[in-house]
Amino acid sequence: MDTRYGWAGKILKVDLSEKKITTVETAEYAERFIGGMGIGEKFYWDESTPAMPADDPQSPLLFMTGPLAATPAPSAPRLVICGKSPALYPEAFNSASIAGSFTAELKMAGYDGIVVTGKASQPLYLTISSEAAELKDAAHLWGLTNSKTRQLIRETWGEKTRCLTIGPGAESGSRIGTIATDAGGNGSTGFGSLMGWKQLKAIAVRGSGKIAVADPEKINAIRKAVREMAAGALE
Repeated sequence: MDTRYGWAGKILKVDLSEKKITTVETAEYAERFIGGMGIGEKFYWDESTPAMPADDPQSPLLFMTGPLAATPAPSAPRLVICGKSPALYPEAFNSASIAGSFTAELKMAGYDGIVVTGKASQPLYLTISSEAAELKDAAHLWGLTNSKTRQLIRETWGEKTRCLTIGPGAESGSRIGTIATDAGGNGSTGFGSLMGWKQLKAIAVRGSGKIAVADPEKINAIRKAVREMAAGALE
């Protein structure tokens, strides 16, 4: 597979226990596994064990994009969040799919996904840009609602910053906490609770790059055809 097209090229690995951020090449996974879901499942397989509970610090929480996100392809903004769900009984691997502009922004910042492991010793949030990925103190954000958290992050990092956040419910030890997006959507099945247990309050991203496609003219033709079909359905 030619990962020059449809992919940013790197996946972030964030160890909250060690406050360590590294990257791996997307090409190591994209050729063998299909889209964000397939890559996320592979990372989960490698980073976890069947007996590891959802609240184990090393239980991975994964945020994965697909090859069409951040391209002109229509209806392709989905972000896959996956890991062991504390909302299921018994706990089991599960996934959530959310929309919004966070997915495209992440790819334009240069990353196709994020793998989060470990547990921070104090509340943190992750900032990602085309220049750097860093962990920041989130003590001033802990306990705030999703909307207030987004407001304060944007006051610091700019109005174009896109966020994934958790609220007080996900911080409290609930097993059904959600992850909220800028678009008013959320990822359920307890993944917000995983962020809360890991003391990861938010992920804020702002990108400036572009994702190349192999055949721009074909994608534009598909977009045109979809618009025409949608217009016809409304007549």
